Amino acid sequence: MLLRWRGAGEEGAPIDFYRGERIGKYEVVTQLSVGGMAELFLGFTSGPGGFRKYVVVKRILPDVRDNEQFERMFLDEARITAAFNHPNIAQVFDLGQEDDGLYLAMEFIAGQNLNQITGACLRRKQQVPLGFTLSVVRDVCMALHYAHTFTAPSGEPSPVIHRDVAQKNVMVTYDGVVKLLDFGIAKAKGSLERTHAGTVKGTTGYMSPEQVRGEKLDGRSDLFSVGVMMHEMLTGARLFAGSTERDEMMKILEAPIPWPSHVAPHVPEQVGRVVMQALERSREKRFSNGRDMARAIEAAASSLIQDADHRASMMRELFAERMAATRALLESAEGTASSHMVDTAKRALRSDDGPYLPVREDTATPKNGNEPVPGKKPSRRVATVKKSQAPTPEDAEALTSAQRTRSNVLWGVVLLAILAGGGYGALRLSSALDSTVEPIPEVQLYDSRLAVFPEDGGTVVAGKKPPEVVKETAPRKEPVDDGPKTERTGTSRPGRATGKLSLNVKGQSAPIYLGKQKLGTMPLLGVELPAGKHTLRILDPQGEKRSLVVVIVAGETTRLNFESWQDL
Repeated sequence: MLLRWRGAGEEGAPIDFYRGERIGKYEVVTQLSVGGMAELFLGFTSGPGGFRKYVVVKRILPDVRDNEQFERMFLDEARITAAFNHPNIAQVFDLGQEDDGLYLAMEFIAGQNLNQITGACLRRKQQVPLGFTLSVVRDVCMALHYAHTFTAPSGEPSPVIHRDVAQKNVMVTYDGVVKLLDFGIAKAKGSLERTHAGTVKGTTGYMSPEQVRGEKLDGRSDLFSVGVMMHEMLTGARLFAGSTERDEMMKILEAPIPWPSHVAPHVPEQVGRVVMQALERSREKRFSNGRDMARAIEAAASSLIQDADHRASMMRELFAERMAATRALLESAEGTASSHMVDTAKRALRSDDGPYLPVREDTATPKNGNEPVPGKKPSRRVATVKKSQAPTPEDAEALTSAQRTRSNVLWGVVLLAILAGGGYGALRLSSALDSTVEPIPEVQLYDSRLAVFPEDGGTVVAGKKPPEVVKETAPRKEPVDDGPKTERTGTSRPGRATGKLSLNVKGQSAPIYLGKQKLGTMPLLGVELPAGKHTLRILDPQGEKRSLVVVIVAGETTRLNFESWQDL
């Protein structure tokens, strides 16, 4: 947290620079935090008869007030959540504008988020209680169901997809009430802010597979994120942790997901079944809505679920110091707390949240070949894939232990056959070996399964292939004119020689067709085609149809990489 001071008060205690400042009709008690785009304040509004209502005021920072994209997101957040009325969703009361820019007045929630709660439990070397986790996740599911099925006052369905469900955005008040926060990047019908084609927003370790791929989302995407959160709270370890954001995104797409009961034996099998259904990579296999998932949790372990009183008791035990600090800040607005009390309260509230969930040793990404990555804070919203983070040839050579064992056994048999003079038998066994052991995949410095983010005013991008790598590893092959253009289907016939095609225009996403068959979406990686010449049709983002002649050589991969559409 960043605090500014303007002098010294009682007995040399610092005075909060913002105290007494007015933002619209709200008087500031203190600044709570500063992020990359906005700052938060504790404030209040007064009325007749000693009326006072405390709020959190969110104000856009001066250096981003000219950022139209962020301003649209800010307005969307206000418009979307101001219409909500659900006990488990933090409310927005007011939207205003003054010389200092736009501001939101939101519900002041005296409590802690799930990262802080799990951190407090880790400091005590104890597990988050099972009943606490089940009750929190159930309430989050009901809050999401309300958002996913929201109907505007006009009666028009206006579903809202949160897109950033994670521990940091779920709070539990000191009274035991669960609150879902931060619809700042939510997607709703009629949103002012439009996500650019190929961009992905969210917290990388908690995205759904379809979110990672940049596909259209529905409410089931949020339920996958709930499943990740639930798995981590039950097992006490990160589920999709990696040394880079790209690693985390790839694990979401491919990494095996262990049953919670196999990692944490205290988790009932029925509860584990709920988690695994939420974590189905095919959205059609997940719960159809948040209410169904909430009911499944209750059916699996209704007797274990804590009520609000039990949650409040746990919060008092874990956060007695922070509860006292919150009271001191509120009393300071009444003028009944000393400067030293307020200063002590601020230090307590901005103290470290403690350790984040550790990484399970069986899935830890090695730093230097043998050292597991320790628990770390979940990745920021928009992931970055740098050249240094791309897979290396050493990574590609890492076969699983089962594959290595199978390979060693079979090659041992081959060696014995050779030593025995059975050359013919050795050749037969060698062929069997080649068909049994999976080949080492060709190393790619980017992956078609990750969404490609176009650069837009400095926007951080993920899944992007570094320009210098294109020049070094994928030299452009000029098409060879060896006859009239023909269109063939991309399905190779049995016995017909084939090759592979990789095609990309830097930073672009576009569908690619061969005849009437869609080969995929750019970037195209290693798509198998019959050897020979083909004419591809590409529909660029502006709707312009483009043709490209490619020559596929049998047994080879033709790589075509262009800097822009003009080079195509």
